[in-house]
Amino acid sequence: MADQAQIPGGLDVTRPNVARMYDYYLGGKNHFPADRAAAERVIEISQGHVREAVRENRAFLGRAVRFLVRERGIRVFLDLGAGLPTQGNVHEIAFDEAPDARVRYVDNDPVVAAHGRALLAGDPRVEFLEADLRRPEEVLGAFAFDGPVGVLMVSCLHFVPDEEDPAGIVARYAAALPAGSHFVISHVCSDALTDIMAQTGGVYGNANAPFEARPRAAIERFFGGLELVEPGLVQLHEWRPEPDSLPLRADIMAVLGGVARRP
Repeated sequence: MADQAQIPGGLDVTRPNVARMYDYYLGGKNHFPADRAAAERVIEISQGHVREAVRENRAFLGRAVRFLVRERGIRVFLDLGAGLPTQGNVHEIAFDEAPDARVRYVDNDPVVAAHGRALLAGDPRVEFLEADLRRPEEVLGAFAFDGPVGVLMVSCLHFVPDEEDPAGIVARYAAALPAGSHFVISHVCSDALTDIMAQTGGVYGNANAPFEARPRAAIERFFGGLELVEPGLVQLHEWRPEPDSLPLRADIMAVLGGVARRP
């Protein structure tokens, strides 16, 4: 559990932070009282199902990375809004499949950046950039890409409000990257749980980034101009599940995920 001795200078820990809240949902240790209080409120609103959702989100990420390495030959990954290091990091999954893979992490949170650099120090296959995914030109200008890229936008676009044009941000990355690049996107869907999503948005309204669950039709627009891989945009647990996958506890998985290729 994070304590005052671990607080970087000038960091405001009195305001909930979405990366640290996510870490709390996953059972991590990098969070402060404000993060825990906000996360517990979301757990209460969701009747505990947010924990299952974040676990399924990590499992979806792992399956997608393995698919891209094994079946699409991707060897370079760009993880946008990477969040705090946790079990099953992208580089660990990718390197298990292909030791020659390379991973570029991006996050605009200074605590995330500090933890990421400490974790990844000494491995030339991995880099961490403290930058904002909402500025594609800045992010892409920091790295050299000489072939198709696996772009991971996993549970980050619902923290980008409509006025900042999240679909346009995805399109700018797609336009700048080589043909054959793939995009992995997961996003909270509001269709079946409108009231719960509105209450959750209220909690995140006090955090460092707003939360905006979107209807399926809006999430589909993120894949505009891209070729969706089967089975398309589906509930996370339905995307190429492992044979031994456990059934959901909840009646519905309110997070959709999909993988698409840039033609």
